[in-house]
Amino acid sequence: MHAGTRTLLRTAVLLLVSATLTSCNIQGFFTSIGDDPVFVDPNAAAASASGATADGGPGKAVYGRICAACHLGSGKGVPANNIPALAGSALVQGDASLPIKIVLHGFRGPIERNGVQINGQMAAWKDQLSDQEIADVLSYVRSSFGNSGAAITADEVKAIREETSGRFVPYTESEL
Repeated sequence: MHAGTRTLLRTAVLLLVSATLTSCNIQGFFTSIGDDPVFVDPNAAAASASGATADGGPGKAVYGRICAACHLGSGKGVPANNIPALAGSALVQGDASLPIKIVLHGFRGPIERNGVQINGQMAAWKDQLSDQEIADVLSYVRSSFGNSGAAITADEVKAIREETSGRFVPYTESEL
């Protein structure tokens, strides 16, 4: 290939790539040049500052940041990978102290849900989430995905946090 043709071809490719990148909103995908491609919502700061999201309130934002990676945006979990569903969960919708304890201190199997054996472990979030964040996310989960549980308050979370402050291992189903 002739050198002039190669230069022209390179220029055309660079223009095409440049036009593509400038017409796309890639701002939310990288936080700096060397980062792996991780989506960062450019509107998250505004939503967080207002305390709300498009729908679902602040609990939806916490769910998206903390829970959705495992339990999925649909709340259906991945039972084949030892992640139970939150959608339709009697444990989620029942006694509010149970999901509070699980989020604070974690949970470990084995359990059986909908005929499927699950033997995973959920991390404890007591050191990463405030009482209000836990109340918000659990209220969101208890009222989403077809669930119909009542909202949880930060005071309820605070009381259970204090009551279980000496706990350092995840709960098992028999302990709940």
